[in-house]
Amino acid sequence: MLDQKFSKVRVARELKMGQGAQIVVTSATGTESTVDLAELAALDNIAAADLAKIDGITNGAAAAGKALVLGSSKEISTITTLGATNVDVGASGTAGSLDVFPVTASKGKLAVSVTDQTGDTTVSVVVGAMGAARTITLRDPGAAASILTTTDATAAATDATAAEISRACDVSTRIVNCTASTLAVTEADHANKTIVLDLAAGIAVTLPAAAAGLKFRFIVKTTFTGAATIKSATGADIMIGYALMGNDTDNTVVRWPVVAGDTADTIDMLGTANSTGGLAGQEIEIEGLAANLWFVKIVGDAAGTEATPFTNTVA
Repeated sequence: MLDQKFSKVRVARELKMGQGAQIVVTSATGTESTVDLAELAALDNIAAADLAKIDGITNGAAAAGKALVLGSSKEISTITTLGATNVDVGASGTAGSLDVFPVTASKGKLAVSVTDQTGDTTVSVVVGAMGAARTITLRDPGAAASILTTTDATAAATDATAAEISRACDVSTRIVNCTASTLAVTEADHANKTIVLDLAAGIAVTLPAAAAGLKFRFIVKTTFTGAATIKSATGADIMIGYALMGNDTDNTVVRWPVVAGDTADTIDMLGTANSTGGLAGQEIEIEGLAANLWFVKIVGDAAGTEATPFTNTVA
């Protein structure tokens, strides 16, 4: 066995080594590393450009023109675009989360994840055909963290506005108590709700502009001892309908109609000693039939010499 140390060797033509030959390199610390010449021979068919793809790479980080090598946690960062036919985030029995970050740093992220399903089933989120480019925004649902959904696939499912849905579904605000001397009724705060009038000294109520579909219901809780009225926003908004007024002593009932052409725009809830109503328990329903037209139905008692509660006082 030949074991000869050379400080410098120059081979003019060829250095032939037998089958199974190896090159052994000794480091400064005496550690030996072995290079199998068969492996070096295999590199002969790899182009220099391809070898450069594995030169100077950083584990766990993507770089242009370089190979990808997973980091210590099997991660790859800084990939700007990824095209794939199917992407699995996690695996069965191993939870996964897809994180999407906004353009501004330290402004949170969107995390898409899934909880255990009742069975081994798949939940699919499918975007239906749309007529143009759309931006769909999920607004803050508040502390409840829930979003209203519908099983109706027709266009009618989107007809209601958020404000209309709130008015129809918000049970906690369906009763509106009024204890002030004036009340400006609005669609947002009072439509499809019961407005309780509770101030003996009197309340001056002003309606919004008449419009089809608006509905308001008033209940007199405390008998009025001072002037109390419900008036149209303008004299152009007239009232049609009727009032059923019961005599507070003998319970006889009088029906006071108001029809188109009467130009009534005001409901008087006191009159002379409550002769036009305003006693506790009176109910007044007002519904918009069209622009400038209210339908009114009044049921209650009156005192003294009963009189119609409808009048024209708005300029």
